[in-house]
Amino acid sequence: MKIDIKLELKTWTIYFVTIILSVYAHELGHCAYAWFHGYKAIPTPAKSYIIDDFPQNLNQNFSLSGILGSLLFVFAAFLFYYFRNNKISSTILAAAIVAPGIYTIRFILKGRGHDATEFQEAQAALGFNYGGHSLDWLFLLLFLLGVIMWIIKSQPTFKILGRLIFGAVLTFIFFIALQDINNMVFDPMFSS
Repeated sequence: MKIDIKLELKTWTIYFVTIILSVYAHELGHCAYAWFHGYKAIPTPAKSYIIDDFPQNLNQNFSLSGILGSLLFVFAAFLFYYFRNNKISSTILAAAIVAPGIYTIRFILKGRGHDATEFQEAQAALGFNYGGHSLDWLFLLLFLLGVIMWIIKSQPTFKILGRLIFGAVLTFIFFIALQDINNMVFDPMFSS
């Protein structure tokens, strides 16, 4: 089996850039809500920073807006994959469901899919129980839908299992590093 190094490099680059864009879409969703209400906010690749004093009464919808940014990104990837089933669209789909997958792992291991109270605040904005797990289940569903869509359309064989395991480990490391590097670079600039 001959491996095309350039194609592999291109595929992994698209994959990791798409992960960054998916997380950025989430942060952009938060910032768009703040901007709409006249507050200064800065989206970075893995965190949003509110520069102004942000009123507590806007926190629920602010949290929900990040979730909506994530949902829009994932659904756009679903549609792209559905209508253009090729290696690139498969790579983009895989990257788009990384955040829902990571949130699902956190939900299983820690009881909450997202840091702090973002999911609870967003649930309250939707009228769901603040202490419930509605958004945890939603992100589990998104992840499973992406996996099922990929299995049905791609019909993978067990030969890909090693690559999937390698990709999962690399993705987990990348996702953690993205958050840590983002915080190390931008927290000193924008945190008060």
